[in-house]
Amino acid sequence: MNSIKIGPSGEFSLGGENFVIEGEVAAKDRRPSTSEAFTIVKSEPYLRAYEDLASGFSPRSILELGIFQGGSYVFLDKLFKPRRMSAVEISPKPVAPLLHYLSRTENRFVHFATSQCDGETLKEIVLGELADELDLVVDDACHTYGETKASFEFLFPLLQPGGMYVIEDWSWAHHPNYQSPDAPFSKRHALSNLLFEQIMLLGSTSVISEIRVWRFLYLIRKAKSAVHRNVETESIFDQILDRGRKWSLI
Repeated sequence: MNSIKIGPSGEFSLGGENFVIEGEVAAKDRRPSTSEAFTIVKSEPYLRAYEDLASGFSPRSILELGIFQGGSYVFLDKLFKPRRMSAVEISPKPVAPLLHYLSRTENRFVHFATSQCDGETLKEIVLGELADELDLVVDDACHTYGETKASFEFLFPLLQPGGMYVIEDWSWAHHPNYQSPDAPFSKRHALSNLLFEQIMLLGSTSVISEIRVWRFLYLIRKAKSAVHRNVETESIFDQILDRGRKWSLI
């Protein structure tokens, strides 16, 4: 695989589509996607991590949680070339360039005004649009503990054995800009709590084969020997063995 060539202004091309990397600015000030180029809010380290993953992994179906201006959706589609791909986005406002892209690409779907916590819709997407072949989940949605955990509880049982689950921006609570009482998400539990719980799950069961952690994202690989389930009657986190001791969230 040829490495993505990123220009001085954050521009690059992949699979016939153009992209512009948007920096750390407020969401309202970010560049909208246009017919000329999709906006992608992923810096070069993110892109390289996905490039590395794609060099040895070919998912049949991908589900993305949170798409903003659609750049990451198209990037993942062009990089991994899955049979099917879908996404959910909490914003009700459609992204016209993405809708145009979907209209000319088979088995590609997106659901606006849809929460990542909507378990019934997520299940319908996986079993219907994605033909129950979910091999890769990318969670780039709200980055909060409760919502991200809820999505994982819904989707990890539906993930195919050997599949990958990626959670982005897990470390925000440990950044200097988030330490003051009036900082964004100051009343929220840190997303890193979920990573700690998933590490405990890794140690307690054989359902996860590995967890790889970067400063900006982490990847969970479902064990190839794990049972694939369309119906989960209890939380996967009930399987954690904790010697009866309480776990306190930070």
